[in-house]
Amino acid sequence: MSLIGVSTLELCHLIEQAFLPDRCVVSCADGEHLTIQLGQGDSLGDCLTVTGIHVHSLTTCHELATLVAQVREEQRLGRSQIPFKPQAMA
Repeated sequence: MSLIGVSTLELCHLIEQAFLPDRCVVSCADGEHLTIQLGQGDSLGDCLTVTGIHVHSLTTCHELATLVAQVREEQRLGRSQIPFKPQAMA
């Protein structure tokens, strides 16, 4: 499934929903790069912040799922702030 035609607002909402039940806020201040703030539970205290996710790199559901998996792994490792570096697709 292609994400072409999905607005930035819709993309942010899709990502936030993917991290439920944890609190997630996705923003796109410059219209080109996403920032994800991912907390645990209802709180954003001590959240993981991922910056520099290029909006145009997310063109398929597979790429979106890979992003979610990468961010979840960073959260599991206990990181607090990272610039996004896409991993190679397996």
